[in-house]
Amino acid sequence: MLQRRQSLYLFLVFILSVVLYTGPLASVSAGSEVYFLKHSGVTDLSGDRLEVSTWPLTVMISVSTLLSFLTIFSYMKRPRQMRMTLFLMFFNLGLVAIVAYYVAYVMHNFNGEQFLFEWRIVIPPVMLVLLIMAFRGIRRDELLVRAADRIR
Repeated sequence: MLQRRQSLYLFLVFILSVVLYTGPLASVSAGSEVYFLKHSGVTDLSGDRLEVSTWPLTVMISVSTLLSFLTIFSYMKRPRQMRMTLFLMFFNLGLVAIVAYYVAYVMHNFNGEQFLFEWRIVIPPVMLVLLIMAFRGIRRDELLVRAADRIR
């Protein structure tokens, strides 16, 4: 059912993954220049896009958004919902790793002196915590249904 707590957690994951599209994840300063890492690429202070392809980051955020939305509506098949939630957990770990890779790439290639994570960088770990809570709720429901079936 859609009024379950885990559906709320999955909906929050969906909303947070949409928020990842709204702005920069990190910024790197190199002397007087500042570069911003966004899902659509790396831009400088004036908004010009640099020749850094971040399509894997865009694909990962898009797949995470789509899967979190689809997971909400697979509540009738709890084992599949648990697998999708588990996959989303590992996918979010990959998202964190990809962001760290791109920050290191920009730091190295543009002679960055310092990097600053924007507030959106905390979204993937928060999404991971929400996914863990959703997984536990789905598993609890599945165990409850199995126990009820065993009694009959």
